[in-house]
Amino acid sequence: MSKLRTVDFTGTQITLAQPAKRIACLTSAALDVLRELDLEPVGYLTKGIADKPEFYGELANNFVPLGSWIFPNIKTLRDIKPDLVIGWKFPHRFYRKLLGGNQIPFYLMGGNGYGAALRRLYDIACLTNRVSQAESVTANFQKRLDIYANTIPTSAYKTVLFMGGSKINSLSREFIVETNIGTFGSIIQQFCHYPWLEPKGYNMEPGFINVSLRKILLVNPDIIFVQTYPPGKIPLSQQLANNKIWKDLKAVQNNNIYDIEQLWHYANGTRMIGLTLDKLMPIIYPANLGN
Repeated sequence: MSKLRTVDFTGTQITLAQPAKRIACLTSAALDVLRELDLEPVGYLTKGIADKPEFYGELANNFVPLGSWIFPNIKTLRDIKPDLVIGWKFPHRFYRKLLGGNQIPFYLMGGNGYGAALRRLYDIACLTNRVSQAESVTANFQKRLDIYANTIPTSAYKTVLFMGGSKINSLSREFIVETNIGTFGSIIQQFCHYPWLEPKGYNMEPGFINVSLRKILLVNPDIIFVQTYPPGKIPLSQQLANNKIWKDLKAVQNNNIYDIEQLWHYANGTRMIGLTLDKLMPIIYPANLGN
C-alpha cells in the first residue's frame, strides 16, 4: 500500500505508512469523525461526549482517559503508543514538540463551517483508509438536508437565534451568538431566517459574535435556543427572567425559549450537526415536523 498523506489545519503534512488504527482524540471534533467512520479511539478526554448513547455509550469505559482539553496528559499519550493523535490547533499545537515532533503523527484540526467539517472528515478518512465511509456519511447527510429543504417551505421560515452565556454575560448584557459562518449556523440558515452575520475583521473566535439584548430585540426572533456556560448552574434564561428587554422579546412572550446543552462546543462535526438538526428542527417547525 502506498503511503497515506494529508495536510492538517496548520499546514503540516501528515504521512503514514499504514492506516492509523490506534488513534488518540484530544477534541470532541475528532471523536465525531471517528464515530462517523465506525472507528473507536484508544484514548479520549477525561470528560466529553464519548459516553453519550449517540456516540459510544458504555464502550467509552474502554478508552484511556487523556486529561483535559487544555491540559492533555502527555505521559499517558506516549504510554498508549498511538498511530495517530488528533487535536485542535489551539491549544494542542504547543504539545506537538512534547510528543517528539514527528515521532508520533499529530494531526491538528481547525476551521469553522460545514466545509471545514467535511475537510476534517475526509482528512482522517484518508489517514485511516476509510474514504468510502466518508463518502457514504456525506451522501446520507445531504439526503437529510434535502428532506428538510423539501419539507419546510420558505414561506414558513422562522427567525432563529442561538445564544449563550454565563453570569458574566448576564451582568454585561453582551451574549455569545453563533453567526452564519459557524458550523451549525452555516447549516441551519438553509432552513430559517438567520440574520446573525459575521462582521468583516471581527476579532472574536470565528463563527461567534457578542450581541446585546437591545440588538437582539431589534431582530426580535421567533425562536431562541439558549445555552448556559459556567460559572453558575442556573439556566441563562432564568437569569434573564426579570430583565425588561428580555421580557419584551416575542420569543419570551410566546414561550419559545428553549434551554439546550452546550452543543456549540460539540456541534462541529457531521454527526453532531445531524443529531442537533434532528433534535431542534421539530421544535422550530412543529407543524411540519412534529410527531
